[in-house]
Amino acid sequence: MMIWFIVFFIVSQIMIEKNWLPKKILELRLLPLCLASIGIILLAAIIGIIIGQPVFVVGTMTILCGSLISWRYRTFGVGVSEKK
Repeated sequence: MMIWFIVFFIVSQIMIEKNWLPKKILELRLLPLCLASIGIILLAAIIGIIIGQPVFVVGTMTILCGSLISWRYRTFGVGVSEKK
């Protein structure tokens, strides 16, 4: 399972950097993205319990949401710091 998490982390970083995700997700501001991530992780917990694989499902969605939040946080202040 650890190998899956590492591979999925690398794939999620590639998806984000290549803009392979829908524009609606990529254009979310930081706060709505954090709230959506919390909702997705809670939904993943429910689905994981139902199918009997909570660690796998929640871990996978946490990696994806964490990657999205970190990408948004990195790009959040770029325009602010350049306006001097």
